[in-house]
Formats: sequence, structure tokens, C-alpha cells
Amino acid sequence: MTMAELTIGDAFVRSVNNYPSKTALIFESRRLTYSELNQRVNQLANGLLALGYQKGDKLSVLLHNGIEITEVVLACAKTGIIAVPISTRFKESEVQYIIEQSDSRGIIFEDEFLPIMESLYHNVQLKEYIRVGYGSSEKDLYKNYEEFLHTQPLAEPNIDIHETDTWYIGYTSGTTGFPKGAIISHRTRVLHILYKIIEYGLSDEDVQMLVMPQFHSNGLTYGVLGLVLGNTVFIMKQFDAEKVLVSIEREGLTYSSMVPTMYNMILNLPNEIKSIYDVSSMRVLISSSSPLLTVTKEGILGYFHSSKLFEFYGSAEAGIATVLKPQDQYRKIRSVGKPMFGIKVKLLDDAGNEVPQGEVGELYSFGPVTDGYYKMPDKTEESFRNGWFSAGDLARVDDEGYFYIVDRKKDMIISGGENIYPVEIEEVLSKHPSVQEVAVIGIPNNIWGEQVHALIVCRDCITEEEIIDFCRDKMAGFKRPRSVEFVQSLPKSPTGKILKRIIREKYWEGKEAKI
Repeated sequence: MTMAELTIGDAFVRSVNNYPSKTALIFESRRLTYSELNQRVNQLANGLLALGYQKGDKLSVLLHNGIEITEVVLACAKTGIIAVPISTRFKESEVQYIIEQSDSRGIIFEDEFLPIMESLYHNVQLKEYIRVGYGSSEKDLYKNYEEFLHTQPLAEPNIDIHETDTWYIGYTSGTTGFPKGAIISHRTRVLHILYKIIEYGLSDEDVQMLVMPQFHSNGLTYGVLGLVLGNTVFIMKQFDAEKVLVSIEREGLTYSSMVPTMYNMILNLPNEIKSIYDVSSMRVLISSSSPLLTVTKEGILGYFHSSKLFEFYGSAEAGIATVLKPQDQYRKIRSVGKPMFGIKVKLLDDAGNEVPQGEVGELYSFGPVTDGYYKMPDKTEESFRNGWFSAGDLARVDDEGYFYIVDRKKDMIISGGENIYPVEIEEVLSKHPSVQEVAVIGIPNNIWGEQVHALIVCRDCITEEEIIDFCRDKMAGFKRPRSVEFVQSLPKSPTGKILKRIIREKYWEGKEAKI
């Protein structure tokens, strides 16, 4: 007798069998039961197989939050087709890079992105373009999503899926200027889903509010978590602070994962607006991306008085590594908590030795993590030590075993929950003819946590507006510098390396945190 394998498709079908008539998804004016959702997932899965897709083929996905992106990732889970979610904030060149680097066979995209698709149509070798929506375009170039589904059978696809098979490739911003595709297996994500259910005390009676982008690991995983658990999942296309409060009261929502920026936007609503809504149904709130400032934490616990607050540290590659639980929120300020259920964590120096308690080391976790970066063996090797994974963050641990992130080894900026790697921006700015030298760092921002700030040594006169405008069509909006500073020189090490830690000091002096 062999044990059942941990696959996303099987876990979802279990909920379909247990809760066929229960509402699975709510999105705008649409509501689907588990049975209805499963039928649509099967139609998409069978349609893709009929087109000739095979297990292991890649399918790019350029969709906003909603029912369709949920259906696509579940259809991929049932067929062994590997989903490749792409940020809806990416520019054409960024979308093209991911399509080509991932070896995608086709793409499912939203009407909003027709201009990008029409531009890429003759430059990218894709066999299928499937369009969600009913906008005008050259109809013969694209298949219509709904028309495509309605012609397909409802039966479960008969594909042998194993827990070690890849479910999706999640692209992260690259430290070398190119995004890296983290290979995520079924087993990795099923285990993380189970660990979260245990840690947060969730049950099949909960109702999830999904506001994180589903092209991100966070939004993708939590959305499927709710379906695996048998929840009703309420999906917001885009975050809107007051709509969040309206939805909590109207739908009786009980848990959600958000980033500090979203919490700040809710708390910054006028008191006369916040006082209108009953948010007492919300019992579990989860925060990620960066540690909450104390004032934000106090605001969350004060307003959502019926809710328990959890903070976690993790990455797209490793999922959650540590969790700060409700009872420790005021006792362990700035901590990211202790290792998640099922996860081991340790801090190592550059030689691979564990550092003493209280000293700073690079944080490594051991558990269900990425199978590596797609077609980037050198980057995969850099991130692992004997099976332990590191996202490059520096941390310390106190005498009770609580971890504190103190810096980011690779200078990553987190703005509004988005991970931004300065080297991507520096690469673009360095191509401006007036830029002699450039360093990009994150500086404090009360709303976004951090904002992108560029320090430039010029060859000749140029304005801040010209620099920002130069970036406008070359990168996603969240990556563009929000401020520019012109300097005579940049501090460097004896080997000529720009010392960003020194540059950052004056901006973060006296702040509660430097990340």
C-alpha cells in the first residue's frame, strides 16, 4: 500500500467532494460553488490537453486577481502543465523576458494587456494566445477564454500527477538584473498550506479575504489554501481600503493576509469612515513582507479588536520560515518570531558556521523549498548550503530563540509589499548618457514602508524629472525611483565596491527599523 501523494489537484478535489454546493469563490458580481468551479477548471484543463499541451509544458499567465487566474492555476495542477504567473505591473520587455526565459508554449491574458500581446505577437514564439474578456482585437489571433471553455468536456483529466512534479514557476526580481524563476512543486506548497492552517488555527468554517496579487506567491498560495480548506474565498481585483471594510462587514470575512502598506492605508482612513463598519468577524490577520512598525501594530490590534495578529518572514522560494504569534506581538517588538511548524532555521557566517546567539548571520531555512531557479544552476547553487536555503537576509536570534531581520544582504527594497532589487534600476539608469555613477537604495516612506531613491554622480547637468521620465517606459511603475539625489561621489570600499550600508545610514538614523 502506498501513501497518498500531496498534490494541489487532489487537495482541491477533496473540497469539491466535501462541499459541492458551498460557495467557493466570490468575485465582484460572480459567485461559484465548488462544483461549478471544478467543472470550469476541468473544461480548461481538457481544452489545454486537446490543444496538445503535455505534462511539463509551460503556460504563461497575465491576469489580475479573479476567478480566471484561480481556474488556470488549478487546471495546471490537474494536468501537470506548469503555470508561469507574470506580474500585471510589468512592462512589455519584462513580460517578454519571462515568456522566453520560461520556455512558455502559450499565454492566457486579460483584455487590458492586448497592446502588449499585439506588440509581442510577431516577436515571441507562442503557439496559443487565450484572451480573457471581450475587447476588440483581431479575433483570429486569439482564442476567447469563455468560448474555449464551453466547448470542452467536464470530466476530470486523466493525468498522473506526482507530489514532486512542478506546479508553477514563480518569478522573483533578479539580483543580477534579470528575474529568477523559482521552481515550486506540489509537495512544497501543499505542506506550506497545511503548516499555515495549523499555525493560524484556520478551519473549514472560515471565510477568506484575498487581496494580495495572485501572480505573487503570497496571493496564489493563500487563495488555494482557502479552497483546499473548504472556505469561501472573497477575491478583490485590487486593494481598496474602504472596500475592504465594506466587504468584511457584508460577507462576514474571518481572515486575510496583507502587507504593512495595506494595513496603513486602512488605518489612515478618517475615523468617521472606519467607525461605520463592523469588522468584528475578522479573527485572524496575517502580515508579511517586512516587520510591522509598532504604531501600525497598535493600530491594527486597536481597530480589529476581535482579531489575532500573526507576522511572518519568508520568501517566494521558501514560503514561510518564521512566525511571530499573537501573544508575542508586544513582547518581541521587531521580531519575525520563531521557526514555522515543520521548518528549521539557523544563522550562518560566510564560512558556513553557525553564529553565536546575538550575533548577525545569514538566515537559512530547511523544509519544503524551491527546487531551484529555472535554467539558472549558478543562482541555485548560490542559494543553498547542504539543502538549507537562503534568500540572502541577515538576522540575529535572542536568548529565547526569536529571530530579528537586521538587513538584506542583497540590498533588496520592499515598497508596498513589492520586492525591488536595486541592480535592475541601476542597470537602466547607467544607460543614461549623463549618468556617470549610480546607487539605488530604499529610504523610509510612511505609506509604502520604503521608496526607491537614486543617488547619481553626473557627467553633465540633468534634472530629477528627466531621470524619472527616462525610466518610465523601461520598468514597472513600482520600480521607478520616487526621488533622485545628485552627489559628487559615492562611498566605496578599498576594492571599489559602493558601500550602500553607509549611504543608507543618514536616511534611517533614528528610525525604528532600517528595512
